Amino acid sequence: MSNSFITNKEKFLSDIINGILPKTNAVDILVGYFYYSGYSQLSEKLQDKQIRILVGLDIDLHISKRISEVENFRKGFVSRNLVKEEYYAQFITLFNDSDLLDSADKLEQFKMFYGKILDGTLEIRKTLEPCHSKMYLFAYNDQMNEGGELPGVLITGSSNLSYQGLKGRLELNARFNDKLEYEEGKKLFNELWENSVVIANKDNLDEWNNKVMKRIWYEQLYSPFLMYIRVLKEYFNIPTVNNILTPHDITEGKYSNLRYQTDAVQMALNALHNHNGAIVADVVGLGKSVIASTIARNLKLRTIIVCPPHLYKQWEGYRDEFGFTATVFSSGKIEEALLHYQELVKPGEQFLIIIDEAHRFRNEYTQDYALLHNLCFNNKVLLLTATPFNNQPADIYALIKLFQIPTNSTLKTVENLGATFKDLIGKYKKLREEQREGKKTDEEIKTQVSDMAKKIRSIISPLVVRRSRLDLLDIPEYAEDLKQQHIQLVLPDDPEELEYDLSGLKALYLSTLERISPSEEGGNVYHFKAARYSPALYIHEDLQEKLAKELEDKTGVNFNLLIGRQANISKFMRHLLVARFESSVAAFQASLGYMIQSSEHMLRWIEKRNKIPVFKKGNLPDVSAFYDTSDDGMEEIEELFEKYEARGFFEIDMKYVKDNFVADVESDIRLLKSLREQWFGKDNTIKSDPKLDSFIRIVQEKMKNESERKLIVFSEFADTVNYLGDALAKAGLPVMKYTSADATPANKDLIRANFDAGMKPALQRNDYHVLIATDAISEGYNLHRAGAIFNYDIPYNPTRVIQRIGRINRVNKKVFEHLYIYNYFPTDVGEAETRTKEISTLKMAMIHAIMGEDTKALTKEEEVKAFFKERYRKEFARSEEASWDTPYRKLLNGLKGTEDYDAALEIPHRARTARKAEKPKKGVLMFGRKGDDFVFKISDATNPPAMISAEEAISLFEADRHEKPVDLSKNFDTVYQRVKSSLFSSDVREQNEKEQINAYRKIRSFANNQILPQDYLEDLVQVVRADALSGFEIRFINQLTPKDAAQLPLKISAEYLARIISYQNKVDDGEETLILSEELQ
Repeated sequence: MSNSFITNKEKFLSDIINGILPKTNAVDILVGYFYYSGYSQLSEKLQDKQIRILVGLDIDLHISKRISEVENFRKGFVSRNLVKEEYYAQFITLFNDSDLLDSADKLEQFKMFYGKILDGTLEIRKTLEPCHSKMYLFAYNDQMNEGGELPGVLITGSSNLSYQGLKGRLELNARFNDKLEYEEGKKLFNELWENSVVIANKDNLDEWNNKVMKRIWYEQLYSPFLMYIRVLKEYFNIPTVNNILTPHDITEGKYSNLRYQTDAVQMALNALHNHNGAIVADVVGLGKSVIASTIARNLKLRTIIVCPPHLYKQWEGYRDEFGFTATVFSSGKIEEALLHYQELVKPGEQFLIIIDEAHRFRNEYTQDYALLHNLCFNNKVLLLTATPFNNQPADIYALIKLFQIPTNSTLKTVENLGATFKDLIGKYKKLREEQREGKKTDEEIKTQVSDMAKKIRSIISPLVVRRSRLDLLDIPEYAEDLKQQHIQLVLPDDPEELEYDLSGLKALYLSTLERISPSEEGGNVYHFKAARYSPALYIHEDLQEKLAKELEDKTGVNFNLLIGRQANISKFMRHLLVARFESSVAAFQASLGYMIQSSEHMLRWIEKRNKIPVFKKGNLPDVSAFYDTSDDGMEEIEELFEKYEARGFFEIDMKYVKDNFVADVESDIRLLKSLREQWFGKDNTIKSDPKLDSFIRIVQEKMKNESERKLIVFSEFADTVNYLGDALAKAGLPVMKYTSADATPANKDLIRANFDAGMKPALQRNDYHVLIATDAISEGYNLHRAGAIFNYDIPYNPTRVIQRIGRINRVNKKVFEHLYIYNYFPTDVGEAETRTKEISTLKMAMIHAIMGEDTKALTKEEEVKAFFKERYRKEFARSEEASWDTPYRKLLNGLKGTEDYDAALEIPHRARTARKAEKPKKGVLMFGRKGDDFVFKISDATNPPAMISAEEAISLFEADRHEKPVDLSKNFDTVYQRVKSSLFSSDVREQNEKEQINAYRKIRSFANNQILPQDYLEDLVQVVRADALSGFEIRFINQLTPKDAAQLPLKISAEYLARIISYQNKVDDGEETLILSEELQ
């Protein structure tokens, strides 16, 4: 017996076989699976040989796209046809879903392989039963076989016909040259061959071509239109979780199963599964709370809900109705929510955190945000908010950071989440500076901001569920579902203007307005300065640098930031006084009282301490918190300001402060007291309230002319609401008032019974026809038995108008064909009679004071009407804007069931085509999926691969039904391979900002000096490097000194760091799939 062992160490098996092949005329191969990586090692010298290949095992295509053998055991009778069909399916999967043949050289080898099947020199069969054996039989030609005495060579052992088996790794194979061994091996092979299943040979070409070749992308150019449909089908397919509970199921019919809502549940569940977070951003009135409650019930996780105080009871109601385990916390009690979580959570347990009105937490440099970040991280996070696309990039980035690590994001719509958003944030800041400096026109600013919004929309698209009423009307399956459930959507009419006459009090109103809001800043030395709210603006210029250093060293507060914040708050308080003056005499009176009291409090503090109290260190208030608050009382607004002082504060010594600070505070007090005496003192001349009197007449008229249409009256301020409620009740009108102070269960039941058209008819009541409310009711209530919204104050904030109309524009029941919005303005009858086209002096003064610079150019009455209508229309269009993808979804829906649609679904993965079309970009456009997220990249011969948005990519794929494909260019494979190699990878690296670098150095210095436990600090370093802390926490680290380093683990706990690192380690990139490619020539 003549044999030797082959191990791929001294000599490769492939070299030995290639040495044997020239002496042979036929080859028989028995292997577990036929790998093309092995065939390519031998293909050149196999070209003129007669080959039989017998496959013994099935193929398993793993997530990694590597091929491995699996033994598919069968019991009982084995269907030969089933064996063949399974092999065909596996071969198709191998070809379409792996990289093994996806290159020009591999395709050339496959062409040779297929050619040999065509000419009958290659046959492939499959053993009926699993066979692990590997055997290679080489039949010598006549010149070598010595008249039959040396028939050939047998090699058997461990090597498959693969690159690894032939040369890549250690194997153990034996070579037999003797006639006896060769013939024994030949006999065994022939026995298996005779009992095997034919896969491919010359006689079954039709079956092979129909069942295999037509289903792989080899040498096929697909219709651009069918490729376009396939892109739409892949991208817009909604992943479904089977057997989810629906609102109707959960609530036993109280809530309907609306298709757009159940789709939203599916989409959000998918986002929560893949990314740990989702953003439900449907427009007002489409049921975000119902969607969130259905999600909570289906997830079956313990839940924490964070919501504004006025929605607290509502969320307790949803929790009970939908039957999920949850604790509700108001948005001011994040610390309590975090403690609650830390006490309850079990090792490895995830909670669901629902955050209603999540846009309130868009500033990552606040303490509340830091606490919320701690609460959310490594839990499932569901954010409910208005459409997020038009916010500043920093705001959206902060929301995403609640459940994503910027340097290791699960989102595949962006190459590096942190780097991309920091670039967008920088560009946005620069744009705003250029706007302030007049370097760019409004149109240029608008275009660039719109481009940023599009990019943000693309990045966060896997997280966001957002539909407008226009979407529901335009997407056929949604429109049909609403129609079948007898639900009609209404788009409100433009606002109408109603007026009240102040002619008798014109002089008093104008003089008051001039004192509290002068037409030109500083034009009147006696104007209201709101000095009490901005002491930092009174620091001696020559001492500012010294104070700045003292503040930075002692408190970590930036002096310039302090000045900016106080200037903004002072401006806000002056604007607030004007707004409350315009609202009602009651609101104005309360404001005067509170502002006098607050200013006197400041003077008493200075007298006692010779210092000015300023905000707690690191806790400078953001003025946006004041504008965003839905607190409706002057007292609450003052408390919001003062809570920053009450929590603990630092003080500025009066030696730094100019003398005129105290003088200006005293001047403000005198002015405010003078106004109070003039308006409300015992000698005042005001005997009636013309705004109120006119309003009562309007309400009476509306009730008389349209008795079925109830009315909702909105004011920003509780004082106004209480004043109106009392006055209308005295006038005998059926009125109910509601502020945050009235949020009792009994009152909420009364409102539902009188204004909710969704209530069962037997439970509906008619105690009240008019509801007067603050914006505390503009979220969370169905008030659609009312058909009109009345804005008692000048509506300077169009977003709030949209939220208000959302209360009467509910999706669950249409009551009125038209919904009306009324705005209420002052006028002067005398002036109006003589100057009908001009705006009354008083009206214009009031509008300018409330609205600011936007109205300075308005001079005619019609311009004012047009201005408010246009502001409303723009805001309505922004909130109700049809989604960019609605036309595509509509097209896709219309194609379902057609031959084109079915043909598009038959297009295999890795399909490619080419087209000559007028498109803004040229090159190879590739579409892939990683996990459940989609990736689009494009490149040409000169530019590196670049990721593009779905919106842009789909517009490039868009094609006409009649467009024909063209041949791929000679350069296609070179560009294709470059795009493919980078499709799921990124070279973009995030550059740590100065604050992060400083924090890293600070932690390292603590470690070097062994100030804190080493393990804790190493974890902290890893988290800081990953950019996984909030801005507030990074600043906290930078403010620490070695002596107070012990505070660090108290503020940023080891448990919190462990949760972040655990999440970072669990980030799964997901299965990678190259779907298709298109060459745009």
